[in-house]
Amino acid sequence: MKKINPNIHPHEGYFFRDGDGSKHVADSWAGVIVRVKNYRARQGRPTDTVENEVIFQACLRDPILCVEDNGQAKREIAKASVRTRVLKWMLAKGRDKEANELRFVDRPLHEARTDVCVRCPLDKSMAGGGCGSCRAAVEELKQAVVGNKTTDARITACPVLGEHLHVSTWLDEPAVANSDLPAECWRKRSL
Repeated sequence: MKKINPNIHPHEGYFFRDGDGSKHVADSWAGVIVRVKNYRARQGRPTDTVENEVIFQACLRDPILCVEDNGQAKREIAKASVRTRVLKWMLAKGRDKEANELRFVDRPLHEARTDVCVRCPLDKSMAGGGCGSCRAAVEELKQAVVGNKTTDARITACPVLGEHLHVSTWLDEPAVANSDLPAECWRKRSL
């Protein structure tokens, strides 16, 4: 099934031409869908297929708007957006810190975790650190969460969990059941 990329503005605008010739225009695809559903409801016509019809017509008219919505596409998006996931996670940890909801581990445990991460084959996701503004945002968030606690420059981010390792190695958080993590990962709980 196709899915519309919400970050791309359609060249001809947001609209749908219904089977009866009526044209429904709005300022977003969600707005178009609502207008078509309301229009059909007033006419006593079924509305259960409206979203699929709008997406199909938009993709037919302007194929660049759409991506295939399947498991493979989701996996590729997840891989490509490690930095985005890490930034979201860091923002959440910053909010937790402000609410005094974070607990930290002692230095020996942090160093033991860091040693595991240094050997991890997955920790290559943020090599190079991205653009200047991304690096600055990560550094600012890291400072806000862990302060002046030292970190090892050989680790970066976990692409499986979307966590910045400079921060997560200091946090006292429960292990997770995730089969994508290596067996020796300190974050992995037995399945």
